[in-house]
Amino acid sequence: MIDNPLMNKKYLLIDLDGTLIDTADITLKPMKDGQVNTNLSRIQVFEGAANFLAEAEGLGFECVILSDSHPKYVNPIVRNFFGSTPALSLADKPNTLKALNFLQELGIEPLKSICYVLGDSWLDVELGRGLRVPTILTEFYEAQTLEIRDGIGDYIKNIKSGPTYFAKNYSEILEILRNPLQKLLCLEAGLRGINSCIARKPHPDIREEGKWSVHRTLARQAPGECDQYNATDKYFEFNRADRSEQLLHAVRDSVIAYVDRILSNQAYSWEVFTYVPDKGTTQPPNKMGELFNLISKQIRQTTPHLACLNIFEWSDEVISSTRKQPTAAERRKFVGSNLNLQPEVDVRGKSVIILDDQYTTGATADALTEQLQARGAQNVLFVALFHLVSPVNSSKLCPRCLANGLTKQLQIKIKRSDGSKFYSCVPPQYRGDGCGYTENIG
Repeated sequence: MIDNPLMNKKYLLIDLDGTLIDTADITLKPMKDGQVNTNLSRIQVFEGAANFLAEAEGLGFECVILSDSHPKYVNPIVRNFFGSTPALSLADKPNTLKALNFLQELGIEPLKSICYVLGDSWLDVELGRGLRVPTILTEFYEAQTLEIRDGIGDYIKNIKSGPTYFAKNYSEILEILRNPLQKLLCLEAGLRGINSCIARKPHPDIREEGKWSVHRTLARQAPGECDQYNATDKYFEFNRADRSEQLLHAVRDSVIAYVDRILSNQAYSWEVFTYVPDKGTTQPPNKMGELFNLISKQIRQTTPHLACLNIFEWSDEVISSTRKQPTAAERRKFVGSNLNLQPEVDVRGKSVIILDDQYTTGATADALTEQLQARGAQNVLFVALFHLVSPVNSSKLCPRCLANGLTKQLQIKIKRSDGSKFYSCVPPQYRGDGCGYTENIG
């Protein structure tokens, strides 16, 4: 684990294209695929890449390059620009088993060292999550085209993959390597007693007719494998009747820290702070109301101009739930039809902060923003405690499938009832393609 002082071996597993070299030009693809010889004069190294590797090594990190591109492309580039840095070609990311075999040849054990995966797409993030090490998603360039598989140019898909960190330049990466705990997302840091005001942008900000619609998340809820900083177990505890006061207070303090930072920005004024209430049938009842009251009590003392109000209410006739709606469009329609802005509430010309427990597709944020702005609200900031990111399989294989000649990777799951973890070969009824085998962990 990163915060274990006994672990003195450090490794940085780095993507090549889009992370060390600028390969946004789609005409380079035949070289990447090994169809033609690599013309080194056409390879553009990002400014500062070599210095970044040197500074990372100065911090004690051994750098290793993991690339999906062909050896005829990777090897001459690495040899010419990055010297003796070890490199794996045709890595088939996010193929955890192939990466582990290569790292084992180098004597590297990710879980017994300080290790990060660094890259510019969901493939790098899911590889890192499969290795159970922290990941850094980069955004050094603007993609010319959208690449469906690699996720290049697809901001939402890359963020949905659940990176631990996000960086726009090498300086930010080095700061993460120096201060990993302080650079965690707000709630993930707060759960460890660390102050942070960092939130994740799960969706690009929208500005229409002079009004902003902004989404932010404070921690990751990660199905399957992930680094040790994810807050999945705390999400399930938060939704149980026996959740601890310690957890509630950590969540309260993290939200207040983030809201305080938002309020300190003099470029915007925020007049209303509210939340997404639980339906009357939700168990345990009023979990969000209880948290909101704890937060509001402190905010009213320090920021009296910010009105802390419950302005939304569920229809009495609602019988289903947002989670049971299979698509984002159906979720948005469900929320828009059943969760309503109270008729007496006046939001004309006001900017509103909304707090919710979970962010999945952004449908709830969109539906409530639409209601608020239809009633004259100005800007809307939707803040969710936990972002449900993409599922990632384990490197552990299902023994039942292996006995039948099939190779299926298990997923780590968590029981809602008590938070205990187990391996699952996820069956079709739970949106998987496995046999249903389960195995307890611990």
